[in-house]
Amino acid sequence: MGKAIIVTHGNLAECLYEAAGLFLSEREGLSAICLGEDLALFKENLRAAILEDEETDILLMADLFGGSPFNIAASLLPEARAKGKHVEILTGVNLPMILEIIPMITEQSGPELKEIALEAGKTGIRDLIAELNRR
Repeated sequence: MGKAIIVTHGNLAECLYEAAGLFLSEREGLSAICLGEDLALFKENLRAAILEDEETDILLMADLFGGSPFNIAASLLPEARAKGKHVEILTGVNLPMILEIIPMITEQSGPELKEIALEAGKTGIRDLIAELNRR
């Protein structure tokens, strides 16, 4: 039903994709697009992944709000909407959010995946010392 795309600076997106594979070998519906030095190539690849795919529900997970991967993704929203695509964008991508959504990517809608990823991303951030002090 949907798909999820990790978009980041450098090879982080690919590294997160590969790291998720250490936990879950099946990553159907998940892909990674990395921004290197060629902004035009990144935009072309992301545009193709969003607009030329038959999936209409897409969750994009970027590394930084306001960073180039995020900005390029956001710039594609009007065109995606005009083609009937529903695109959600989250920033602060981390491994807990990716692992949580992988089993559900092809079954849940974009808004549902977004909420699951958002919650998993937040709860995946923990402070060991604070937790030890509570004991």
